[in-house]
Amino acid sequence: MEIKDYKTADVAEPTRPSQSENDEVRVSQLTTSENLIVYSIRAWVDSLKSKRNPLLSIQKGFGCAGISDASIAFDELMLITATSSNQALDVRYLCCQVLGEAELDFIALISFAQLGKLEWAYRRLSGWLPPAAARKSLVQVEKVSEAMEGVGLYIGLRNDFINFDLDNLNVHVPKLPNVPLHKTVQ
Repeated sequence: MEIKDYKTADVAEPTRPSQSENDEVRVSQLTTSENLIVYSIRAWVDSLKSKRNPLLSIQKGFGCAGISDASIAFDELMLITATSSNQALDVRYLCCQVLGEAELDFIALISFAQLGKLEWAYRRLSGWLPPAAARKSLVQVEKVSEAMEGVGLYIGLRNDFINFDLDNLNVHVPKLPNVPLHKTVQ
């Protein structure tokens, strides 16, 4: 798996067609909990690129947040992603002020897990991982989200986290008796 990174936002091409430059999420817009995840992803990738043990880098941040045990689960999540991903992921340099799509995806995973939306988290993981790897990663996501919740670090649901495939969306609308489907019911 190749992880993409960029020094500036000008070089990055958004991977979701709905996202434009005006819609980009900036580091300054993140909460402390979200910053912990983004910085940990970036530190993990940076350590790997510079041939250092990534776990040591993220243990510091997770330790400061009071969840040092969760650094092992986070490291496992990143290892699974790095070895099993079927696409390049958009992770930025440590000092980049704009978030990459993969960084938003990881924040979304924690948010979904904290809200009990594990199916949403699994589907997001399945966007870049094969099914078995997504299942294994989901366990790690749950560990990180529970540890964060345990110390009051919550990630709320953002519109940036939700992307729907409207072509495949199936909304069940019950048919009323004796009313044709094309008529408006008032």
